[in-house]
Amino acid sequence: MKYLYDAGTAGSKKLLLLHGTGGDENSLVDIARFLDGGCAVLSFRGEVEEDGMNRFFKRNGLNQFDLASLEKETDNLYEEIKRISAEKNVPLSDWVLVGYSNGANIAAHLLLERQTPLTQGLFFHPMSLGVHEKQFELKDKRIWLSFGQGDPIVSPESFNELAEAFDSRGADLTIKQTKQGHQLAADEVNQARNWLHQLPM
Repeated sequence: MKYLYDAGTAGSKKLLLLHGTGGDENSLVDIARFLDGGCAVLSFRGEVEEDGMNRFFKRNGLNQFDLASLEKETDNLYEEIKRISAEKNVPLSDWVLVGYSNGANIAAHLLLERQTPLTQGLFFHPMSLGVHEKQFELKDKRIWLSFGQGDPIVSPESFNELAEAFDSRGADLTIKQTKQGHQLAADEVNQARNWLHQLPM
């Protein structure tokens, strides 16, 4: 799996980046540097290709997800996270997952459906994938979600279903709503930065 790694500076956050459809391992690096200037970065490129665009799992049309691909690619991603973290001597619990759109979706699925030492997620414009198999508690998870009221891809119902999946299982949940569409807005990125810097080291 192709990835970018930068150890960052001592005492800074460790951000694990997962891009949206059509992005790559470089797409969220500038956002990460804004969130925390000296942060360590581990950024992956999705291995699924759709019409020349990188994704983290297959779909059969807009918001029609290939659930077999989702489960396979979630496991593959998690194995790569564990492998590289061990190689770089980074505890899994130190990472903050930062995802946008498709990347946010697979990251949220990982935290909801796999028991993992990963505990922190900052997800821009995610949605429910309709998979709610596991019911273990998520009281150790700190999750930040953003939603654009004008988003043509993520419906309020789908976003609320995802938020409820975290909230009902005890996660410490923060939600930021904007009037924007699916694109990132300056206000939500600033709010994400504020939330990130309130996390314990």
